[in-house]
Amino acid sequence: MKDKKYCIGCDDNFYNGNNPMGVKECWSFKTAKVKVRYCIGWWTPQDKKENFFKVPTHTCHTETGRCAYYDELPKHLR
Repeated sequence: MKDKKYCIGCDDNFYNGNNPMGVKECWSFKTAKVKVRYCIGWWTPQDKKENFFKVPTHTCHTETGRCAYYDELPKHLR
């Protein structure tokens, strides 16, 4: 179920009423779906499966410079 709680930390959460321009909702929210994705810290090596953790979030969620999100583990770790 879509919920704006999954927008927290996203680069585009600024557009969910968190701006001085009066924009009330991010343009991606209407088509966003909640999905369990693999997250890894931006500077964490991608050499071990243990470095990734599963999180429920929107399919459009991005956190540039903080976390990278993947729909599945990289091939070399499967």
